[in-house]
Amino acid sequence: MEKLIDIEEVPADEILVLLRGDFRGAFSTRIKTELDELDIPYSDPDLVTQMLAEPDNRRTLEVLRLLHNREDSLAWASLLQLTSGIGDAFFNYIYEQALASRVQFGPALLSAFAEDFPGAPGASGRRAHELVESALSWLDAHTVPEDPEGGWGQWVVETVGDEVAPDPSEGLVELLLALDGLVDADASLGRFLGQIAPLGRDRAANESEGVRIMSMAAAKGLTVRATIIAALEEGIVPRPTADLGEERRLLYVAMTRAREFVYATWARRRTGPTARAGTPRVQERRSHSHFLSGGPVDSQDGQTYIRSRWG
Repeated sequence: MEKLIDIEEVPADEILVLLRGDFRGAFSTRIKTELDELDIPYSDPDLVTQMLAEPDNRRTLEVLRLLHNREDSLAWASLLQLTSGIGDAFFNYIYEQALASRVQFGPALLSAFAEDFPGAPGASGRRAHELVESALSWLDAHTVPEDPEGGWGQWVVETVGDEVAPDPSEGLVELLLALDGLVDADASLGRFLGQIAPLGRDRAANESEGVRIMSMAAAKGLTVRATIIAALEEGIVPRPTADLGEERRLLYVAMTRAREFVYATWARRRTGPTARAGTPRVQERRSHSHFLSGGPVDSQDGQTYIRSRWG
């Protein structure tokens, strides 16, 4: 990457580093460390997804979704998942209630709550009752304005901030306020909440001032001068249990983002956080993705290639 910037004169913000997956930053953490040492700026649009998955941020957004639609099944399920002591047994209990009543998860949960969760697992039922009761009390105490002054992001920041709907993180506050200038002024609260993730990722990608590190899927629609596809190894691309057609499509998306330079890297052996990526056999020698076999692409040793091209 240093050679691309210094010799080929490719600006850092015209370089993508694409990953098939990055569980707990297994790949991106090391990449960022190396970029820091080289003093190369970078951004990570996928940080938006990670930020929205933070427990307090997620809890607040789910409560707001319930303020828009009190029977939102996904919102209730997420709040239950975020509550300690509520496990699969309680979820199965609600699913059975939903099946018997021919309704969705949210209405089934509220109906069972109204009857004090008869027959529910004891400890889980009590915790679920406390959760639903506190959430409903919060919802009853708040109303959705027809035209929030300053925009929905400003309204959200001013409205939340308690045990039920915690204060958003600093990053989420910044994003919510920024989205007030991107989301249609006449959008509903539900529409605004639905746009946080996609518009947040688009904003992070478009406003990047450095190398962008992101998933293959998130790169769709972007065009840059150089793309580096990391960890293009069998077992990672394609994933063992994934649909091969979809995996080929993602690789095609990754390889067609660049106008000039496309590089793919792979390792014969891995250690550290990436050692188990794609395969449970840590000591097994790896090979590049079979998607590259039989075609015009030849694999070369990385250091040998760099010396032959740039000296």
